[in-house]
Amino acid sequence: MSSTFLHLSDLHLTRPGQLVSGIDPLRNVREVLAYIGERDIAPSFVVVSGDLSNDGSPESYEVLAEILAELPEELPILLALGNHDDRTAFGRVILGQEGGGDPTRYHYSQTIEGLRVIVLDSLVPGQDAGELGSEQIAWLDRELQASAPAETLIVLHHCCRLAAPAHHFPQFILRDAPAMEEIVARHHERIIGVLAGHSHQANAALFGGTLHVTAPAILCQLDFFAGESYTPVAGPGFNFCQLRDDQLVVSPVLLGDGG
Repeated sequence: MSSTFLHLSDLHLTRPGQLVSGIDPLRNVREVLAYIGERDIAPSFVVVSGDLSNDGSPESYEVLAEILAELPEELPILLALGNHDDRTAFGRVILGQEGGGDPTRYHYSQTIEGLRVIVLDSLVPGQDAGELGSEQIAWLDRELQASAPAETLIVLHHCCRLAAPAHHFPQFILRDAPAMEEIVARHHERIIGVLAGHSHQANAALFGGTLHVTAPAILCQLDFFAGESYTPVAGPGFNFCQLRDDQLVVSPVLLGDGG
């Protein structure tokens, strides 16, 4: 199996005209999409690992809906929710659910060109930290036990593991990562990778016997070596992903100052 797909994360979209830490998130999204459109990439699908919105407002999801409407209709876009998102507003604006989305969890499985993509929901309302919960972890186990397809990609917002030299990094880690890792390890021969966001850094490590990768953020990056402070580094980024002979190859792409 071989395919190419994109891993975007941490858009932090806002109401039109509103900035986040002096950065226009919509401008950065459009810069990334323009960069991709100018190159012969032709992805099979795109995953976006959370923090679609910065404030969970309906207006921010309306901006997201406009962006999605501009993309090719035949291109699958798989969205995950992050700690800045709001399930109800997302469900109402993006999913068209009357009254809003399920306030419990938004997780699903979709097969694209023979690859099963499992999207998890690690959002804990009102908290930066993330958690899947026992019911979702049990659901993940059942999905991985399914007979076909053999290759599976897992996507969620919160990191399961990071290899980086800053004291605040444990705050990025999924609370029940050990329970998830047990499931992943049990099925690791069928999992090509676990993709996450949240850290605003490109990072890679082993997790349950498979590759765990975080994406550069669309909004901005964070300085690995800034000690206790969260120091933003301007400029958007994303992951260019290739599946070659059932092996996942991930190449971070960092663009210039997003302004």
